[in-house]
Amino acid sequence: MLETHPWRSQCVQQMAVNHSDPKHVFSRPYIEMLARRSKVDPLSGSPLIDDWKVDEPNIGGKMSAAPVKCFFAYRGCDAVMRLSELGSHCLDCPHKPTGDLDAKDVTETDWYKKYFASSSCLEIDIKHSLELRSWEKRLQATAGDSADKLCSLAQDQLRLYRRHLSKPGDVLQYGDTHCPLQNLEQAAVHYASAIRLNSRDPRLHFQLGLVLEEQHYATEMFGLQRKPDRDRDELSDAKITARLDDILAVCKLHGYLGTPTVQNQLRALDKEYQQLKEQGQSSKADYVQTLYIWLSRKSGKDSGEAVQDEESSVHKALMKYQDAWALSPDSWEYNLHVGRLLLLRGRSREALQHLQSGLALRPLHPALRFFTGMALLSQEQKASSNAEKEAALFLQQGLERFIAQRCSKSWVEQDPSDPLSSISTQFLRGLLTLGQLQERNTLSGNAISAEQVYHTVAVLAAQSVSRCVCRGKAGRQLEWVLLDAQFALLQRLIQQGERQAPPDPERQSLVAKRCQSLTALIRLTSIAPCQELLDMQEKACQLAVATMPLDSHALCLLGLAQLAQFDNNPNSDRSKDVLSDARLSFQASIELEQKTQSGEPPEQLTKQKWWQDQQEAKNASKPSITKPAGAREPSDTIRADRGAKRGRGAPTHRRGVAAVTKAPVPTPPVSNRGGKVTRPPAKSTPAARGRAGAAAKPDRTPKPSIVTKPQLPDTKSIKDCSPDPVDTTEVVAPESAVGDIATASGPMNRRSHISRLGLARALSRAADTQDQAAQLYQEVIAMAPGVHDAYIELARLVEPSDPQAALEVYCRFPLRPSGEQSFDDAFIAGEVVRMLMALDQCDHPQLGPSLVAYGKVMGLSEFCPVVVEYFMQLHKTQLIHVLVFLSVAVFRFYRKIRRHLRSQVHDQAAEKRLRQDPRPTRGRSGPAGFLQVQMLVMRTLVTSDDCVYLSETL
Repeated sequence: MLETHPWRSQCVQQMAVNHSDPKHVFSRPYIEMLARRSKVDPLSGSPLIDDWKVDEPNIGGKMSAAPVKCFFAYRGCDAVMRLSELGSHCLDCPHKPTGDLDAKDVTETDWYKKYFASSSCLEIDIKHSLELRSWEKRLQATAGDSADKLCSLAQDQLRLYRRHLSKPGDVLQYGDTHCPLQNLEQAAVHYASAIRLNSRDPRLHFQLGLVLEEQHYATEMFGLQRKPDRDRDELSDAKITARLDDILAVCKLHGYLGTPTVQNQLRALDKEYQQLKEQGQSSKADYVQTLYIWLSRKSGKDSGEAVQDEESSVHKALMKYQDAWALSPDSWEYNLHVGRLLLLRGRSREALQHLQSGLALRPLHPALRFFTGMALLSQEQKASSNAEKEAALFLQQGLERFIAQRCSKSWVEQDPSDPLSSISTQFLRGLLTLGQLQERNTLSGNAISAEQVYHTVAVLAAQSVSRCVCRGKAGRQLEWVLLDAQFALLQRLIQQGERQAPPDPERQSLVAKRCQSLTALIRLTSIAPCQELLDMQEKACQLAVATMPLDSHALCLLGLAQLAQFDNNPNSDRSKDVLSDARLSFQASIELEQKTQSGEPPEQLTKQKWWQDQQEAKNASKPSITKPAGAREPSDTIRADRGAKRGRGAPTHRRGVAAVTKAPVPTPPVSNRGGKVTRPPAKSTPAARGRAGAAAKPDRTPKPSIVTKPQLPDTKSIKDCSPDPVDTTEVVAPESAVGDIATASGPMNRRSHISRLGLARALSRAADTQDQAAQLYQEVIAMAPGVHDAYIELARLVEPSDPQAALEVYCRFPLRPSGEQSFDDAFIAGEVVRMLMALDQCDHPQLGPSLVAYGKVMGLSEFCPVVVEYFMQLHKTQLIHVLVFLSVAVFRFYRKIRRHLRSQVHDQAAEKRLRQDPRPTRGRSGPAGFLQVQMLVMRTLVTSDDCVYLSETL
């Protein structure tokens, strides 16, 4: 449905990536945000050239003119209109749901006749005592004459909260003097104080529960925090990378190498904790336990985790809902809220009792029907066919109620605490369950289709993700819903294609595009690494290859997904086969370049086990039915039970998050990327390489068992480097001839550096093929000089045996003008500075430009502590000499190009502010950074003679 919002005009502005074929079109604000982080095409992974932006003013008109059916076609509406007219048509469509329900849908059920036909309520077997808890005592700080007056004050605070809360599209900026969260806190204080005056009033307990639940959405979705909490989080941000390093060190001790999934990291921490307790090292065991709790909270996806945490606002809200229900068990409203939160907590039997009791009291309430349907399907025993039909009916009625509200002219944005709110992950998960039921045609007649349910969930989840100001647990949960909905749509598209005897080329092309888009979406998500997301990515890529086995780019994406599987668990039983399949996929992708997508599947593909299994299943089925892509379909258990094993695959161009998409390269310990390492900010976009205030990706890679010096011959071809012969000769055909071939035999595969980069990574995983990997990295640099990953991975590959060669690799990187440099550029500049210092080449011509490039993004004062930390490893005499050399070099450098440096690091407006306000600012270069180097290093000098020598030398 097309909605009218004041910010819609900003979201529909379209921009294409120049020279992309087929054309890659994105929303302008989104692609510009991604380009600030990393200069790559999100879909293809190709570097963005200088003139990559191409406005697409006609896309909006074409989309508006596209013919579409009414959303209520399943209810009998056969109208066809332009997309731009869909919103107004749905408002007045005579077939839209009216919201009228039939009480017989409830009263004719078996459970109603058994428990409620002869009595007014169900005897709920739940023990809950009404008590005053410690956190509630702390809230009871306001004295009042009466409970009514306190309730009135609380309502005033809630009105102020809603008035000051940002609307979709607004920039969330609040000063330290006032924040909407303060209004919520004050409302909670008023209600708690009213409870002290009248503790037997269930309505007061219920209202306090609503306020506490609203606090959860205010902090998790809108990023509202009290100033003390902000300061505390900033302090923990400075230590987050150290914690990640400690966690990975523990993982290595227990055999989890590379970048383990969150589940494996938690297992390693648990083993370490048990061992330390047995050895009597209680202090270390307590620290490991702290790491375990921090990691589990940081990477949690399940929306029920907030209820499990007894200190969370949602758990406190559940306690107050239960207090209200204990005082008034015949209230349908209290039963609804207790039941849905118990359902989140996994106590499905108790939740079903509350929800059925509430529904018996209020049979026509759509939210009670919706959550009762979810509870029926969540019981330990498998639901019968009648129970599934009943649950599907209740779920559809809840969806239609939501749609009817959206299609009302008086509709306003829902509160997040509304049970049927699009921001509620629980509600969206219920809709996904409805889609799964409709895949089996559980409901017949005027029932919504599974595809329409999945499309609705995908749209609602995307809208809700855009409303999440901070990327907390709520944002990650919504991202999971979005991925699950898109994956379900991809599977339905393939299943529909199976019913067509001759394959439809347009549908095959659409499947390939969907797979590519889903892979890019997985790569850009902020979900923590885990196995399930890797499985989703691999299955999506297998589906694409099975649909179009001669698509070079699809094979490349499959290789990236297989390589991510290997990197996730290099010591598994199938790791050798997975790595071999990844190499074969990359080799097949390279072999198919400059060829049409027609003919027999390549030999490298037919050797892979998943392809052989898919062909066997295809041959065993009927000849007229084509089995879809490779792979195993995720079971209902996997779909319904999303555990902690989540992760993302595919190489990513973002540095600074613990992504499993990029495999570890054998390398000795080096400094973290970007100098100062801090935690990624809690916002929607993951941090980029070298970004100030972002988390630099820690070096999690094990050293190779055999360290050999890779040779970099200039004349060696890729045929000599690859285990199997691969033709990489670039064939340049006349444009007209290429067009004729592509038209006659299918699209033409383009030549790309991404397959070579992936093959280089796969070869670098073994010590005996690192020479071949180095040669492939050289070819990638020659083909695409702006790819940061090739320089970084090649330098790390050769640095253990030849640091000077690694430095030369970094120095070959073409620096952009200072105003166009990205965080990835800053990382390479920082590596150049680090290696020049390590090799004692402070007079190198690249030192000055690298410092300027790094200072443009980071600020020199951010870099100085990292330099000093490196110097701490030197002998005291060496440290003094290096400090003297660096101090003189920096001081002379500052005096010579002070004006140039300021103009490069700060824009003109910032320079004007510096002249008006001469106080030191964060990130300022010049004497501030120069003196910081001196002061931090002088703290390491243990004798006064050293200080005298240093001062005299300076």
